[in-house]
Amino acid sequence: MDAYGSSREGLSAALRRGGDAVDTAVGSWEAIQQAKDRSYGIAIIDVDLPPAHGVAMNGWDLARIFRAFHPAAAIILVVAEWRSELASRAEALGRVRLVEKPVNPAELRVLVKALQSQSLSPSA
Repeated sequence: MDAYGSSREGLSAALRRGGDAVDTAVGSWEAIQQAKDRSYGIAIIDVDLPPAHGVAMNGWDLARIFRAFHPAAAIILVVAEWRSELASRAEALGRVRLVEKPVNPAELRVLVKALQSQSLSPSA
């Protein structure tokens, strides 16, 4: 299993232990298909995705596609290093949080719960 797979599986297991329903995608194309076919309130996307079938599609591209299918959903973008220009790009997408690698599973669970609570509140 590559680094992406082990991170994906570890974080999804941590979220499941916290009681969350989790779908994972092995690559960009699978993620797009799931976003198209299912309803999601939150997506967690790694910005540094490897090319898919020879097409260089990064996490920003995937986040924009996800946003098109789920305009009100929250997006957590996992970045290698937090930089101010990333925050402004995230702000442009709306309802996006940045999380720096390595991702702490306990902190991710807290963030997911907070985002779920925000989506349930009438002012969100």
